[in-house]
Amino acid sequence: MASPTRSLEPFDPVLSAAAEPVVLPVPAGAVKVLPRWAEEDQVRRWRLKYRQQEQGETDRSGEEGSLDDGLAWVEVELRSFTRELPLVGLQHGEPHIFKVAVETPHGWSDWSTVVSCIPPSPLPPGKCAAVLASVHDDTTALVAWTRPIDCAAAVNIGEVGCYRVLTSWPNGQREEMVEGDIDHHFVTGLECLTDYRFQVSGENCSGWGEYSDLSPVLQVPPPVPHRLQQPTLRRATHHTAVIQWQHPQSSGVPVDSFGFRYTTAEAFPEGKVANPAAHYVEVTDVPSNASQFVIQNLRPGQQYIFQVRALNKFGKGVWSDTSIPTRTLEGKAPSKISSLAAPNIYRSFITLQWTPAEENGYEVTSHLMRYANKEDMSDAQEMVPIVVNKGGLDQCELRHLKKSAYWFQIAAFNEVGRSGWSDPCHVNLSVEHRLEDA
Repeated sequence: MASPTRSLEPFDPVLSAAAEPVVLPVPAGAVKVLPRWAEEDQVRRWRLKYRQQEQGETDRSGEEGSLDDGLAWVEVELRSFTRELPLVGLQHGEPHIFKVAVETPHGWSDWSTVVSCIPPSPLPPGKCAAVLASVHDDTTALVAWTRPIDCAAAVNIGEVGCYRVLTSWPNGQREEMVEGDIDHHFVTGLECLTDYRFQVSGENCSGWGEYSDLSPVLQVPPPVPHRLQQPTLRRATHHTAVIQWQHPQSSGVPVDSFGFRYTTAEAFPEGKVANPAAHYVEVTDVPSNASQFVIQNLRPGQQYIFQVRALNKFGKGVWSDTSIPTRTLEGKAPSKISSLAAPNIYRSFITLQWTPAEENGYEVTSHLMRYANKEDMSDAQEMVPIVVNKGGLDQCELRHLKKSAYWFQIAAFNEVGRSGWSDPCHVNLSVEHRLEDA
């Protein structure tokens, strides 16, 4: 029960008792006091006294207000234009007594007869409105609601001190208690690809309110792998580069594979390839235990950017940040052929054999041979040999040769140009050669 903020000066009544006031109960723990007088009374001010009845005290309704019971009353004074006075914060469910006195030009009246009223107890909270749920992370939802409207009007008596959040899904439900007058709660332990709906109810001193309407359906997203860090590139050649990456943070769902993409454009396109001239490739199904991979079939002399992502049974992770641009080696003519030799020599027929030239970025498309009967190659003649590859070595056969000394050289061609001539290979057919026994 409230106590007076200051003491009012006592008065000596010169008029008869004022009319008893009308006291109306107002939810919750409140009353409304309406003093009564006629306009011709020319009331200037009026006073109200009230208190809670003591435990075991008999009903004081109808007693003369002038009687002093020796107990503490709360006394307030108001001007005549205040014809309704709400009193809040009273002990609900307990009887209170009230009496008034009025002042006119002739002086103060005596106190009215005592009026009794019981401030009503608060009702349970109303339904929480607008329950909305949103995804917080892979297993958590943020459930928010609007507090019951009657809670705001109940001051401290009927305010909600606890909520319960009911989570429902097709095969069950779960209830959680939340202490405090709050408007949101994090619901944890949710599973992906499950339809969840939420309801909320509040509790005050009178009990639990009704559950709210069901929230819209919410699904937490599948726990696809986390975004990987930017990949690194090393050992770039004409057509290959080694890409390295770090595995994602561990989770309850293992990674099934990795994937890459690379392009010669300045940035990766959204959706389809925006620039048809750009080289754009995606590599999939890289083993989950790998942390580096050799990217094949790159173009020579081109600048590439790379991205990596992980995949699991729920789907694909987000592409990583783009790597630092990496340039492949510039293409050029094939390397000089080495190891030119004649492993098979007969009377008029030989086999030339050599290690294939390094392509240097472009496929070797043809060969050119020159031969001479002098070591200085001053009388050299050129021809296009028929070259086959056997056992990783290039070969060509030469038939119907004269019994003479020969010097042979080979060069390779690609789309850039011709390699240098190989070192000469000397074959002397003027000496008889026999096929050795195996």
